[in-house]
Amino acid sequence: MIFLKKIADDAGKLMAALVLLSPLPAALAAAQVLVSAPDQNLQVQHYSMVLGRDGVKRETTFTERLYRRSDQVWTERLTVAETAAGTTDAADQHDHSGHNHPDAGSSPMWVRRQADGSLDARLIERHQRRTVKVDSQYYGNIGFNGNWGSTFYLSDPQSLKNMRAVGPAKDGVQLYESKRGELTVRVSWDVKGQYPRLVESFDAHGMARRQTAVSVIAAPPVLPWKTLAGYAEIDYSDLLD
Repeated sequence: MIFLKKIADDAGKLMAALVLLSPLPAALAAAQVLVSAPDQNLQVQHYSMVLGRDGVKRETTFTERLYRRSDQVWTERLTVAETAAGTTDAADQHDHSGHNHPDAGSSPMWVRRQADGSLDARLIERHQRRTVKVDSQYYGNIGFNGNWGSTFYLSDPQSLKNMRAVGPAKDGVQLYESKRGELTVRVSWDVKGQYPRLVESFDAHGMARRQTAVSVIAAPPVLPWKTLAGYAEIDYSDLLD
């Protein structure tokens, strides 16, 4: 997602860390962070590792696809069934009867930025052919931070301004780094494409590491939000018990 649908997982914590980093005195190369950005079709691979005090290493990996166009972003996680079948239709073959609450982890998220700067965030339930509009007071329920910068760019360009530029841009990529206590964050920023090719976060003791790798993919034959004709529209609040 990215980046990208922001769910309550390790990748979301990494994005939060980027937003909270304190400004550092250094040459920031802020001019390389543009206000606008080109359309992108991206694959986002997330990895996180935590080594517990009990000596157990816990690793998490998952992949998302993200499509962004001017004022809207679609983020969708790839499931095992989708990866095996090579299509997002495979996930829709399961029986979801009786399932009333949208699964924020596996449901695609469609976010549009309105003219006044507010966000229209929706979860998409293909199996029930409906979009679920999520108002801002419920963002925490679905692990969405409500930040357009991190949704559209995957790493908010404003947070890059609070990081140190490491040397000049090389091969179209500017490396940024920041340290806060024992946490180090590095972002390899694609200057022209306006997205992070790689985001890494790790602590000084090797107890935790998070990585998000981003690559360009082909555009879909039809943008996913253009396939929603005939879908019902409901509010997330209507699904709450």
